[in-house]
Amino acid sequence: LCFVYIFTAWPLFAWFGGGKDGPKIMFRHITKPAVVSLGTCSSVATIPTNMEEAADTGIRKDVSDMVLPLGATMHMDGSCFSCVLKIAFVFGVFGIPFSGVGMLVKVVLVAVLSSVGMSGVPGGGYIGEYIICSIFFPQQMDVAFPILVVIGNLVDPPATMINAAGDYVICYIVSRFVDGKDWLQKALRK
Repeated sequence: LCFVYIFTAWPLFAWFGGGKDGPKIMFRHITKPAVVSLGTCSSVATIPTNMEEAADTGIRKDVSDMVLPLGATMHMDGSCFSCVLKIAFVFGVFGIPFSGVGMLVKVVLVAVLSSVGMSGVPGGGYIGEYIICSIFFPQQMDVAFPILVVIGNLVDPPATMINAAGDYVICYIVSRFVDGKDWLQKALRK
């Protein structure tokens, strides 16, 4: 899912924000933030690397100074993905049916709200796992919580990479709204 997201959503974001050259430039600069976020499992620790790559891309400092720190605590796409994965897995473990629009809405709401609660520090996901247990598995908490923690530790590095490296990509969209749709072409000419 992470690779699908990286190679579909990110290029679309970069294209929308930076035009036809956006995806090519984005892929040239995304490796360093992705590796740092994988190694640290922290969106906050990736901020300096994201700022370097944003400056090298031509993203204005006032844009990156606003987007990257906010994104480190609020832009949690990967955490949402991992939250849904964990809920679905534990539903399967306990043989609970995972069906219906009402259940889907509840899972998505919990995923979005708990991912914002998981700040940019390693291990912040334990808060989300506790929220998941208290909402979906209150009677099975003694079994569900350890399962969620183990799954969380396995999926945390790629989820953090989606969160943190994606913050750099979001700078493209904000730059488009702040500096106009041709901001990247102007930056490339400098």
